[in-house]
Amino acid sequence: MSKLEDYEWMLRYLKMLDPTNAKILEGLGKHGPRNISSLAQSIGLPPSTITFRIKKLMKEGLLTIRTNLDYSRLGLMKAVLIAESKPGQEKKLQEVIENLDYWTYMVRCYGKYDGYYTIFAFPAEHKKELEEYLDETAQLKAFSRHIFYRTTNFTEVVSDFGWFDFHSKSWNLQWKRWIDEVQNGSEKFPRKLTEPKTYPIQVDKTDILILKELEKDGTAKFTELAEVANMTPQAVRYRYNRHIVGRNLIADYQVARLRYPLPTSDMCCLVVDFENEDKLAKFANSLQSKPFIFAYGKVIGKHSLVVHTYTPKTEFSKLIDSMNRLSENKLINSFLYVTLDVASFKRQTISYEFFKDNRWTYDHERKLERLREVTS
Repeated sequence: MSKLEDYEWMLRYLKMLDPTNAKILEGLGKHGPRNISSLAQSIGLPPSTITFRIKKLMKEGLLTIRTNLDYSRLGLMKAVLIAESKPGQEKKLQEVIENLDYWTYMVRCYGKYDGYYTIFAFPAEHKKELEEYLDETAQLKAFSRHIFYRTTNFTEVVSDFGWFDFHSKSWNLQWKRWIDEVQNGSEKFPRKLTEPKTYPIQVDKTDILILKELEKDGTAKFTELAEVANMTPQAVRYRYNRHIVGRNLIADYQVARLRYPLPTSDMCCLVVDFENEDKLAKFANSLQSKPFIFAYGKVIGKHSLVVHTYTPKTEFSKLIDSMNRLSENKLINSFLYVTLDVASFKRQTISYEFFKDNRWTYDHERKLERLREVTS
């Protein structure tokens, strides 16, 4: 999308952003696209009105809904890699990362680490091989340095328009108010940040095929899913209700929206360290509904969070200043950040093609061989 197209899209988005559509967007994040009756009841609108408005927004390209999966129930562990490339070796580093196959997001990053930021959904039973691969990559000097964390599922921040002025069609980012919320926030640990103790595989190949389609489009019809799964729509509906919903395979929904124009905004990844679990909880509980937060996940085995932010460029320095104030007030121990180049952003679904005989396959020796070829 060109800068002009991006601004035109944003103007259309702001034009449609009335209080009713805002309530619908908020409700979609909480209830999902297949529970219109609950959404309608929660905001006091007829289901027919909600369905009509959702279809109109999607037809005009102003709304997409993707399904976020509970990877721990699929036998997959979430992990984050921030790797710095050697000067002029960005393409080589990209090839080294893509060689692993099980990545879901990849984007160029700048700042503390100049290289790539990657999120994986990797087979938990092959955790040791992944770590060996990264150790070998370091020894072959395919990256200068790196950070690697296993994380929980990322919690998607639901759209909230409490800080939006519908009259002026503008956002008011209240940084001092946020700092106060962290200071006075609840120490109740968020359930969604609970670390998985096991990674059972609660799916079969058909479930995986359906889930990877829902990752692309959370509103996909059962007739469309039936073609992919090679079964009747009735059978897909049964499987969806009994397997996918019944086994809690869906974590939440990504109601895709960019609140500010891309050319004048900054996307960022923060890694925030805390003294203890209580302070982590206070910070995490403050993130829900904030218009500058996309998603966040907990680093397994540490009092740390990985947080994705999105702000207008004029507000980015205020975000960093706020983080520094939180550090001065002893609410966080430390933090680092990298800015993300949205133009280089790549996304793919779970690696369904490697799910065979109800297990995730990973040819470690072949991956190491390819790694040595790339770095030689």
